[in-house]
Amino acid sequence: MAAGVSAVALVLLFQGASSTVKSAADAACSALRPSPLSARLHALDPDFTLPDLGGRPVSMRNLRGRPVLVSFFATWCPPCVEEAPSLDKLARRLGDKATVLVVSVDEDLAALKKFYASGSAATVVRDESQKVPASFGTSKYPESFLIDKGGKVRYAFINRRDWDLPEAAACVEGLN
Repeated sequence: MAAGVSAVALVLLFQGASSTVKSAADAACSALRPSPLSARLHALDPDFTLPDLGGRPVSMRNLRGRPVLVSFFATWCPPCVEEAPSLDKLARRLGDKATVLVVSVDEDLAALKKFYASGSAATVVRDESQKVPASFGTSKYPESFLIDKGGKVRYAFINRRDWDLPEAAACVEGLN
């Protein structure tokens, strides 16, 4: 009987620890001031493939199993340009724990390659058709969407954020 009580206590301890980690991640995400999710975003199953700056395909399906921060960007968008360095720092901080996916809507590939001439820790892809942002219900930039490891949109962030804040990494990592 003592072994049974110990097993139950252990399960409750792990559940409590898991709940505490989730609460900390929720608090970190709240500090970033997310926007309410629309019914469309709740139901969205993001599944797209876009070319990176080298022309190689990057698929959301292949990124499942880890959190993904999808950030819609354009080189002609001043708030996007201001936000880009903090996205790069977040990607460096997260390493292989999550993916920061910058989706550029630039029509001018040369301008995009020039902007990222030094490279980026984030994965940068291009959607000149702007179909992917439209599937998220947006045509304004920057907008970012945090997708959990199962492929569900969990948070939306309208307008620029400082992704270099410790809360940003805690928010993204909390979805593991």
